[in-house]
Amino acid sequence: MEKETINWLQLVKYLNNPQDAALEQQVRQWAAASPENEATFLQVQQLWQLSPDLKILDQLDTHAAIARLQEALPEEETIQLPARRYRWFRAAAVIIPVVAAASWYYYHTSTVTYKEKATLASIDSLLLPDQSRVYLDKNSRVRYPERMQKNRTVIMEQGTAYFDVATQTTTPFVVKVGQSSITVLGTAFNVQMEDRRIGVTVKTGKIRFASGHTNAAETILTAGEGLRFDPATGSLEQYNAINSNADAWITHELVFVDAPLSEVCKKVEALYQVKINLRGKIPVKKLNATFKNNKLEEVLEVLQATYPITVVHRNREITITGR
Repeated sequence: MEKETINWLQLVKYLNNPQDAALEQQVRQWAAASPENEATFLQVQQLWQLSPDLKILDQLDTHAAIARLQEALPEEETIQLPARRYRWFRAAAVIIPVVAAASWYYYHTSTVTYKEKATLASIDSLLLPDQSRVYLDKNSRVRYPERMQKNRTVIMEQGTAYFDVATQTTTPFVVKVGQSSITVLGTAFNVQMEDRRIGVTVKTGKIRFASGHTNAAETILTAGEGLRFDPATGSLEQYNAINSNADAWITHELVFVDAPLSEVCKKVEALYQVKINLRGKIPVKKLNATFKNNKLEEVLEVLQATYPITVVHRNREITITGR
């Protein structure tokens, strides 16, 4: 379904029969294709849910309505509606005002204008209209609504972003990543896109992750938890993210709790943009330490004091040898 050729009756049919799995998938895919489609669907859904309150339709005289319609038609176009179709006509009388109202509401009050923020070789931040703050790593790009009173959906298109979300109970904050979505329940979290794979780690609060795959269960993550999702295969891995340090690129903080040296080196490599080679006998001792805005040399000094190792640092390459 293209936006320009929306079959409104299909949307209404889906809302009237959500158990139709094939139709649900078709509608969901269309809604996920663009922020505009999603906004349209949400408005139609809202009006559909409100339609039972339109008590005036209960008093609709279908026989009189049909007579008035036939009188208004030219004589050669007069049609006879059989009695068995009266029920359909009454249903259409409910659908038409709902769809008309949805169309008017969407085009006149709910057109969402999106703005774009992108980074190249440097980290940058963005204050959203709802006072949420987004930090963008190098070579990252997001789109966000120009106004966020009724729509707090941010589209993440590439790179890595750290979201510090302003609490708001009326409108949920949603991050769309391809077909997947992250619904925020007042929190700070990190999202990374790499070769279309998605990584999410939660710093504080709680999020709900929906993969976008048919019949796939939603995943709830709380502080200290993370997940990896591959849209190509549908595989999802949930893990303890205490040592992931996924947000170190913006916080400049490395926190290690019972972390093996190999894992420590990977995080130091990522934060300080260096290459670390491990050689010799690798110590099995785990590291418990926190580094906040430390220089690389200071981190290496702590490692050398903690482990039986020698450290050689030349330019952007470091060799750590176990003794």
